[in-house]
Amino acid sequence: MEKLIWIMKKIFIDGGARIGESIEVLLETREDLVGSDVYLFECNPNHIQTLTDISNNNKKYNFIVRDEAIWVEEVNKNFFISIDDWSDLGCTLLPEKTEKLDRDNPVNVKCIDFAKFINSFMDDDYLVVKLDIEGAEYDVLNHLMNTNTITKI
Repeated sequence: MEKLIWIMKKIFIDGGARIGESIEVLLETREDLVGSDVYLFECNPNHIQTLTDISNNNKKYNFIVRDEAIWVEEVNKNFFISIDDWSDLGCTLLPEKTEKLDRDNPVNVKCIDFAKFINSFMDDDYLVVKLDIEGAEYDVLNHLMNTNTITKI
C-alpha cells in the first residue's frame, strides 16, 4: 500500500499589493518563506503590470498575481480610483469613503469571498496574510471571524 505524505505549504497572501512594496520587504527579510506561494491581490488595473513584472523577475517564490478584490462574497463591485498623482491613494470598494475618488468612472472588479479562498488551503498549511484594502479590512476580518476561518491564518 502506498503512503501519502503531506508536506505543509507556505503561503503569503498580499491583499492590496499595490506596486509590490510589501513584496520588496518579503524578498529582503523572510528567507523562511523562500519557495512559498505568494498571492498578490490587486484590483487597481494601473498596478497589474508592475506586479506581473515583479513576478516574472523573481524565481525565489511562486507568484500568483490576482487582479481581484478581497471581499466577503463572490460578486462584482465598483472600485473607485482616487484622483491623485499616483491614482492609488485611497482607492476603494467602499463608495462612502471621503477621499478624492473618481466617482464618475468606477472600475468594475471581480471580488472573491476571502473566507472561501482561505478555506481552499489545508489546515496544516502555513498562511501569512497582509491586508491593506482601504477600509474593507473591517468587513473581511469580521467575515473571517464569523466563519472561524481566521484560525487558519
